[in-house]
Amino acid sequence: MDGNSVTCALHELFESQVINHGDYSLVYAEPCGPGPALVLGYRHTSLELVLCPVQLVNLPRTRGDESRVAARLAGPISSIDLSNVATMADTGTGYQVHSVTGFHTGFEVEGSPRIAVDASPFESSDGAVIVQQDEAVIVQQDEAAEDFHQFMAHFMDVLDAFYQVPDVHEIVQDTYTPSLAA
Repeated sequence: MDGNSVTCALHELFESQVINHGDYSLVYAEPCGPGPALVLGYRHTSLELVLCPVQLVNLPRTRGDESRVAARLAGPISSIDLSNVATMADTGTGYQVHSVTGFHTGFEVEGSPRIAVDASPFESSDGAVIVQQDEAVIVQQDEAAEDFHQFMAHFMDVLDAFYQVPDVHEIVQDTYTPSLAA
């Protein structure tokens, strides 16, 4: 098993769960705290972040086969866009996202994450249950991680612009300037 097979499994899971999956760029994220890892789908137009909780497991090996991996959905998928985002914050090592419906999560996106793949028990030909060892794989996503960080900075800038309150001096000046010219 290598990083490419893990990446393919993550893409397959996202594609099977999101109808318009081709509109999104994907990146792998680790949770900040307890909870499953995430496949994050993000797009610039319309500004949206889709969080797909994922569990990676080793598939049973047969004689001579290399280890294979599968991605399984590990919880409900959440979508965050400008209509339901409450807050977003860059924590310095990751991000915190809160929606108006009460959903909240924290995650980190690295360029070369070390991803744990859970062991999957299987039954051998003689009926014995065999448990493979957990494995870890490094996935190279440097360019995708950088693009994602730029996306999050843009998303937070757009959100901040919604909450900017003009200076009272500017409001008064804009209100009275046209009337003085008349």
